[in-house]
Amino acid sequence: MALTRVTADREADAIAKVAEEAAHLLTRIQCILDHNSDQAIDWAAGVKPDYIEEDVNGNLVDRTFTRQNVANAIFSLDQIRKTFANEAVTQGDHLGNLNLLAKPLSRG
Repeated sequence: MALTRVTADREADAIAKVAEEAAHLLTRIQCILDHNSDQAIDWAAGVKPDYIEEDVNGNLVDRTFTRQNVANAIFSLDQIRKTFANEAVTQGDHLGNLNLLAKPLSRG
């Protein structure tokens, strides 16, 4: 297939759309990090705070993840924010941290 202006325009538009979505994601990440910070919930506390309820398996009640999973996801979201802001980041399994809380999505 020969490249054409239509192909280039379509690709540019798709990239612009994903760039806009990424900018919106950064805004959402910053908002949730700020909100969580204001709440001062100690997700990673060594001893479970009274205001957090866990089931017998250690998961948050009615959820399939732990408070430590939440703490790890918060850290990973902050790493995404730092990447966007050109700040130093820590390597790690950030996608794994997010997948412990996220619902599966189909790609395509």
